Amino acid sequence: MAITTKITLIIAEAALETVPDEIARHPSVINHARRLGLKASETLLDRSYHHAAMKGLKEGWKRGRPDLVHFAMLEALSTPLFMKGMLNVYVHTVGDKVIEMAGQLRIPKSYFRFEGLMVKLFQDRQVVSEDTTLLRMWDCSFEQLLQEIGPGRVIGLSTAGVQSDAEKVVRKNMDADHCVYVVGAFPRGHFSEKIAKLFNFTYSIDEIGLESHVVIARLLYECEKATLAA
Repeated sequence: MAITTKITLIIAEAALETVPDEIARHPSVINHARRLGLKASETLLDRSYHHAAMKGLKEGWKRGRPDLVHFAMLEALSTPLFMKGMLNVYVHTVGDKVIEMAGQLRIPKSYFRFEGLMVKLFQDRQVVSEDTTLLRMWDCSFEQLLQEIGPGRVIGLSTAGVQSDAEKVVRKNMDADHCVYVVGAFPRGHFSEKIAKLFNFTYSIDEIGLESHVVIARLLYECEKATLAA
């Protein structure tokens, strides 16, 4: 995979996955799948429908929020940086899968259409239109993805980081040869230790916890200003 830009965003530990086998026979899962006309294993894990089934799921508090991933992707892919080909965006899921997006990709603003797109992606591992691969998914850990990208610096955004603001974070790291910014897309908690230890620096850009799409919006706006000024 060729890396053609110097700024990359990874939406990491994204709460996006299909229903795991251990809860596939739960009544709430079966009923929801039946309404969608799908097998239980083909549906996205979603706390809105599967709350009762997820009570005994390992780290269930951090999973089953595909809507957060939808918001984060919409925000990132709507920026001038992405539309001008100056930004790479990847989604790394809680189940160690990676989603790569074609340049200038537009994803559905409707969550239900997004859900259908993700279901297809999990099934086929790619979404193709007119011989162009729009989305591609493969099994890959966060560490493996970094090895493939080969960044000069990896910056984590987390409430557990050093207090700063988006403008300062971007300007402090403009000197890096290919900077990767990492924003989580899960409902609660922090990055897992195995991911956080791979950050060169970790920053918090506000005194309060911000939702992922807000962090992405602030960060990429500052990246855009700094890039154009340079």
